[in-house]
Amino acid sequence: FSGRPVLRLDGLILFPEIELISGLVEVEIAAEKSCYPGVAFRIQDEHNYELTYVQPHTSEQWDALQYDPVFHATNTWQLYQGPAYQKSARIPAGEWIRLRVGFDGPRLAVQVGEQPPLVVEQLAHPSRPGWAGLWTYLPAYFRNLKIWDQPLLPAHPGDPPSRPAGVVTEWLAEGFGVLPCEPNGALNVNRFLPVSARQVRLKRSFDINLGEHSINGSVQFQFGFSDALSLALDGQEIYQGEHKFAGFDNRSSRGYVDYRNQTLILDMAPGRHTLTATLDVSESFGWGLVLACANPAVHWLPAGLG
Repeated sequence: FSGRPVLRLDGLILFPEIELISGLVEVEIAAEKSCYPGVAFRIQDEHNYELTYVQPHTSEQWDALQYDPVFHATNTWQLYQGPAYQKSARIPAGEWIRLRVGFDGPRLAVQVGEQPPLVVEQLAHPSRPGWAGLWTYLPAYFRNLKIWDQPLLPAHPGDPPSRPAGVVTEWLAEGFGVLPCEPNGALNVNRFLPVSARQVRLKRSFDINLGEHSINGSVQFQFGFSDALSLALDGQEIYQGEHKFAGFDNRSSRGYVDYRNQTLILDMAPGRHTLTATLDVSESFGWGLVLACANPAVHWLPAGLG
């Protein structure tokens, strides 16, 4: 490519002789068409690893740099969205760019050339040794790979994950038990369930004391999900819909799991209620749910009670 010998890759290549818990990976990347070339690290096996990459086809948009941890062979970028996990950068197609990826403890820094880096403060996988590797979805070209066992991270912090007020932080999954949510409030189902699972039923009960806290007895729930959701309150369905990747036209078409995607305002009676979410998956971009209710009249019961 460009008259020089290079590695043309479409997939994952790992280096089992290089095992690092902290380090720095530098590589030059070029792309002719849309693709997602980047660096995999702390690889436990071919189905579970940390991953970050560049997107030439979204150059200078908010997601040109993307953190995308892989769980059970599933990319989960729809769950890891926003300034804590994405950053704008210039990624020109047809030109060589230098990508530097440093990681140490829970932190990650991703930099293209001399542009400001994406700094992730809380990686999704535990901090443990793993192999280094290169990854891309759709073909890209790599050259001049260098790996050090010493990280190089900026002193300034990155944006912390944003957790909405009143977010549900744990769910009871039928047949699996209590599942905790991510620092941004999203439940990453891929973290806990095997790739063969296609549906999960989640429950959470709460007490509601309207009193002086409510206005006309109404309670607002905000939620986002991927890929299909049926939401029931006390056994009665209150929502059904799909939310999947639909292209690159705008932010809403990406299929992100964002609590601002949907809003329900319900007239609620005092007492105990149970919310049941039946979540289905149909694509490999992140399977999950985030739900928030900031009304102080709502008191979530322990997740183990359903």
